[in-house]
Amino acid sequence: MCVRYTLHKTDAALAAIAQALAKKLAPPEWATPKYNVTLTNVTPVVAMGEIGPEIRGMMWGMVPGFARKHEEMRMWPNAMAEKALKSPAWRSAVAKRRCLVPANGFYEWETVGPMKYPHLFTLRDEEPFAFAGIWEPAEEKLPETFAILTTPPNEIVKPYHHRMPVLLPKELMPRWLSGEPLEPEEFEALTRPLPSERMRQREVSRFVNKSGNEGPECHAPPEPRAIVIRDAPAPQLEFGL
Repeated sequence: MCVRYTLHKTDAALAAIAQALAKKLAPPEWATPKYNVTLTNVTPVVAMGEIGPEIRGMMWGMVPGFARKHEEMRMWPNAMAEKALKSPAWRSAVAKRRCLVPANGFYEWETVGPMKYPHLFTLRDEEPFAFAGIWEPAEEKLPETFAILTTPPNEIVKPYHHRMPVLLPKELMPRWLSGEPLEPEEFEALTRPLPSERMRQREVSRFVNKSGNEGPECHAPPEPRAIVIRDAPAPQLEFGL
């Protein structure tokens, strides 16, 4: 599951995608650095336009066409890669509307008692990457929306969550964005978990726990962990007889 990520080096992330696609992509003025991207945020996404790849502002939280008919529309931040080819919610987007979601890292949480400790996951050298995304067109008052594909975790993510986002390094970006359909075998290869040796993680400040918090403080070193004091067992009296 991926419900928070960071795009604090926006220009570098978009430049990496432009290099991978051999396409000039000028970062839009509104695409400012963001350390705590969350559901419903509008963020830069690279999708195929009429004349090739282009940067578009899309809202995170995909609303499939059938879900828009309901009064209370459900938004999906993620889509399971293993089910995406057959699911009515995802299969059309996988075939026709794949996108690249630029990022510098993502967060997962370690739960210890009542406390949640955030961890930031990045590529080992902090190289920018893209999430494998799918998107839905705008309709009436609803803007273009996107979801991030997830896959089983690699060894570095597994201690913190049973899912991880599909990370696309530069060598995989062109094929994912291609407007051509993917054969099941190729789709499976593209959506495998990134090898753990290409990643690293570190604990960061609990400041990021609140979705409305923003800024470099999200990546600050962690605060000291709370010490949990448990009731000690009652002392046993010994009688020497």
